[in-house]
Amino acid sequence: MRKHLGEMLVEEMALSRENLIKALSFQKTGKARIGRVLTDFGFVSEKSLVSALSIQLKIPSVDLQSIEADHDALNMISHEDAEKNKVFPVRLKARRLTLAMADPLDYHTIEEIRFKTGCEIIPAIASEKSILDCIEKNYQVKEKVFRLMNSIKSYEDAEFLRDRSDEKVVNVQSLYKLSETPPIIQLVTMIIVEAVKMRASDIHIEPREDNIAVRYRVDGDLSEALTIPRRIKDYVISRIKIIADMDITNRRLPQDGTSKLKLSDREVDLRISTLPSLYGEKVVIRLLDKSKGLISLDQIGFPEGIKEPLLSALSRPQGFMLITGPTGSGKSTTLYAILQQVRSEKENVVTIEEPVEYRLSGVTQVGINEAIGLTFPNVLRSVLRQDPDIIMVGEIRDMETADISVKSSLTGHLVLSTLHTNSTVSSITRLIDIGIPSYLVGSSLTGVLAQRLVRRICPYCKREDAEQNDAAYSLPAIKKTFSGAGCHKCHGTGYYGQVGIFEYLALDRGLRNLIAKKASEEDIWKSARANGMRTLFEDAIDKVNAGITTVQEILAKAPMGDI
Repeated sequence: MRKHLGEMLVEEMALSRENLIKALSFQKTGKARIGRVLTDFGFVSEKSLVSALSIQLKIPSVDLQSIEADHDALNMISHEDAEKNKVFPVRLKARRLTLAMADPLDYHTIEEIRFKTGCEIIPAIASEKSILDCIEKNYQVKEKVFRLMNSIKSYEDAEFLRDRSDEKVVNVQSLYKLSETPPIIQLVTMIIVEAVKMRASDIHIEPREDNIAVRYRVDGDLSEALTIPRRIKDYVISRIKIIADMDITNRRLPQDGTSKLKLSDREVDLRISTLPSLYGEKVVIRLLDKSKGLISLDQIGFPEGIKEPLLSALSRPQGFMLITGPTGSGKSTTLYAILQQVRSEKENVVTIEEPVEYRLSGVTQVGINEAIGLTFPNVLRSVLRQDPDIIMVGEIRDMETADISVKSSLTGHLVLSTLHTNSTVSSITRLIDIGIPSYLVGSSLTGVLAQRLVRRICPYCKREDAEQNDAAYSLPAIKKTFSGAGCHKCHGTGYYGQVGIFEYLALDRGLRNLIAKKASEEDIWKSARANGMRTLFEDAIDKVNAGITTVQEILAKAPMGDI
């Protein structure tokens, strides 16, 4: 008798019994497969799931990331059929077509492809994500490259500016004359300008064994834009280093540099870093588009239950306010919005950042430079001698910074900072773990805001789902769901932009007493919930009901917690 998939994963220690029970309770019989539920909730990795399915069904698995495309096999199945059926042709040999499938028991699809190709179909198991990534990479890259290369001529209005006031502007036309390889200039310019046009926040240029992958992070998710030949790797990376005024002869050590791109009436800051890797230097370019401007507190999208107590805490003359969440969750954006709200001519506002991302008028901004000893603790001590009213510390990283920040908030300053934790309550225990006495944490903290970013449904192709998402039926208070059909505005993703989901912990007398008594995280959590605190996941569900985001997004990016 064949073992159940969940039991196999538990036996292999890839899944806890507790999470299996939770997944089964969310599974609607006959609707959602247990494997999909487990991966959607993040209980099991796709690799573990594929391995277990292969053993359970006695069907071989295939690692699509490590295979080289078989062009004969690709020609057997159209792009549309591959995408519709979530299959990828791996290998064609003697009229036998090996087919990677997310569901290798889908006999209808197997028969349909056998009829269309006239080949014997040999099913193999692969994760749905890896199949879709492989389809994107192998079917669409050539068309994207062709489209991008054709649009290079429109970039004559692009110019790279040195990030030093004494440097002259170097535009694309003059660079043609200065470089011996104009096509490399065209290629690098294309990569950066296309990323700006696609609203990307980061560009990843990754040397691989056979080629160089260029990936854009749009709305928080990375996707491959194009691949370029490996033989021009050094030229491309050298060109980027020249733009950022970096040492092109140094390939063994990481480097950081900056530049600016002026594109018509837009100006974009480029933060460029290199990292030596197995196949050469990887380059990541952070794009800060100044034309988008800073977001105000009203534009952040706080629920009313959070906005009012947050503004109340910020109106106090002293205290310690923390914003918490993982990298890329929008903490800096929220901090800048708060600073715009609290700054005034009567207040001396000082920020300590690494690096300074946006310039704020009426605010003294200091950039960290650890290479010369300009660290968070050192700068913070100096700032306290500058008669500050409000201090923004970019990040609490160590005991020293935390200690000075906490004590500053108790001596008449409003201190704002960020911390890398998963929830509001865990920030309290994190500060204590760093070494701050519990009584100081309880008396200094005025509030903790936790946040995440989820993709917003594209407003240009948004539609109500005819068939509701299976997982939605198992989630509380979801009546109907929406999604994006995919259009040219969102580049076929169905998403356009991001929206925050939030959880705010306001500290009252009861919570302060619990913290001072070194209460457990669970006890603090129960007290906060009893006082009406709503979780990140509850705010996420509200945004699904409002048609702002999708169930898939919140399951992938919002911690479930207690719902």
